[in-house]
Parts: sequence; C-alpha cells; structure tokens
Amino acid sequence: MTLSKTGYYGDYVIYAMVIAALFCAAALLDTPAAWVRWVVAFAFGLMAWTVLEYVLHRFAFHGLPIVSDMHGAHHDAPRALIGTPTWLSLSVIALGVFLPAWRLASLNVASGLAGGIMLGYLWYGTLHHAIHHGRPRLIATRARVAARRHFRHHGRGAHGNFGVTTRLWDALLGTELPRSP
Repeated sequence: MTLSKTGYYGDYVIYAMVIAALFCAAALLDTPAAWVRWVVAFAFGLMAWTVLEYVLHRFAFHGLPIVSDMHGAHHDAPRALIGTPTWLSLSVIALGVFLPAWRLASLNVASGLAGGIMLGYLWYGTLHHAIHHGRPRLIATRARVAARRHFRHHGRGAHGNFGVTTRLWDALLGTELPRSP
C-alpha cells in the first residue's frame, strides 16, 4: 500500500527503537544464562526472518490475490513509497511471534525471538529501500549483488529471486533466476 513519507520512513525509527528497548531490557537480565537464552532466541529470530521473508514474498506477495495486487503496485512503481504500515507489521509480529513464544517458552525467549525477527525485517526494509532508492555505486559490494539479484526479480515475467536479504532459500528451493550473461 502507498504510504506517506512519515509512514514509510517511520518503520526505520520505530523498529530501531523497539529493538533497542528489547536489547536494553535483556541486558538487565539477572543471570548470564537468561542473557544467553535471549541472545540465542534473537539469533534464531534473525535466521527465521530469512525464511519468513522468502515465504511471504513467494506465496503471499506473488500468490494471494489481494496481497499480490498491492505488491504488483510495487513492481509497477518500484520507487514509490509502498510498504506495510508499521502498526500492521508490528501487530503481526506481536500476535504471530511474541505472544505464542511467551506462552510456549518465556518472556525472555519471546522478546529475543521477536527482536531478531524485527532486526531481520528492518534489514530487509533498509536493503530493499537502498536497492530501489539508493545509488548503486554508494552501496557496499554485497548490497550491489543483492540489487542485481532483485532487479532480475523485477524483470518482465520473472518468477524467482524472492529473497532480498539472502539468496539461500532461492538456491535451495530452485527459484533462483540465472544471472544475465
């Protein structure tokens, strides 16, 4: 959905603040074991983000009628300020990750897991924005490689390269598009 500048760029500020607050709260944990559990949950959340990114992009953004229509607007106008409103993405993470993890494990694990997923989402948003709005020569080498992969995804009739932050799942699941000669 098309967002205002405040709504679009607000994600970067809000997510960074929430992640920082979760990190600070975790730093105050009373035992080293609790801190280690939080860090492990955070790392797992960061890795889990890559799977979520791939699954959402491949099956929801390019498969579910209403969602794919909205995502199609991004393909039609890749420099437009199109995204998910922060209130919606935070709600999905809270209801789909944080609360179930709290119920099944602990508040400590839930905050680490949700924090890792949020950092993955923030990195995805940052990289995706840099790809479409940045100047490629100013982007680090790895980001330029990600940009080339993503631009192939935007190619006419292309159905692949669903990962933005990693090519891992495309490579493993056979959806990586061939490089241009």
